[in-house]
Amino acid sequence: MDTYFKALKQILEEKDEITFLSGAGLSTSAGLPDFRSDENGFWKSNSPVHFRDFLSSKEYRMKSWQNNIAIHKKLENIKPTKMHNLVNRVIYRGTSNFHITQNIDGLHRDKAKEKNIIELHGSIFKAKCLHCEAEYDTLEYFDNLELDTDCLCSKCREGFVKVSTISFGQALVSKTLQKAEKASINCQFFIVLGSSLKVSPANNFVRIAKNNGAKIIILNKDPTPMDDYADIVINDCLENIYEQIK
Repeated sequence: MDTYFKALKQILEEKDEITFLSGAGLSTSAGLPDFRSDENGFWKSNSPVHFRDFLSSKEYRMKSWQNNIAIHKKLENIKPTKMHNLVNRVIYRGTSNFHITQNIDGLHRDKAKEKNIIELHGSIFKAKCLHCEAEYDTLEYFDNLELDTDCLCSKCREGFVKVSTISFGQALVSKTLQKAEKASINCQFFIVLGSSLKVSPANNFVRIAKNNGAKIIILNKDPTPMDDYADIVINDCLENIYEQIK
């Protein structure tokens, strides 16, 4: 295992092109509960709204908005982890380094390098009209939203405004997928951080990177279905791994 840590540390310090893929395990270290192992019931109280229900019911639209505001409030006392900061340092080092993330919480965000951060499932910080695609700041829109009315777009007055996270049953943004695929094809090292790799299409990027010659590194608390693709697998929480490679 010491050999793996030394190899990983060297890779992160070199100038090779690196693409990260992160999942919930990157944020659970910061204190945000994981949807699959929600011991304190946060996600039970804020259970996700299916996209078809958002479209068909005012009640569900309001529930969707309230869920996202609850996440904002949860994040008020949560800060990025040391591993978040390490990833951003690597991103800063090269224009061809990318971070693909399944997380919507924004703990990974960096305004100076936002073009190199690919949010597969969207972000809680933006909202968009499903008809005209007008964009809004989530909290500003919610502050002006009267909960006894409906979330109609103030610009086109036809579409519903939804927080720009991908709901169950909602298609991912094709341009985002294309950008993530390109980042997977062009990297020399593809490093998975805290993802179970059970969700498509995120897990497909491991295969894409491997098929295009990248070395695969999987850092996750538990084994994943994609471990056979990897050149290095370390099963531990990310903050423990960070302490070995800092």
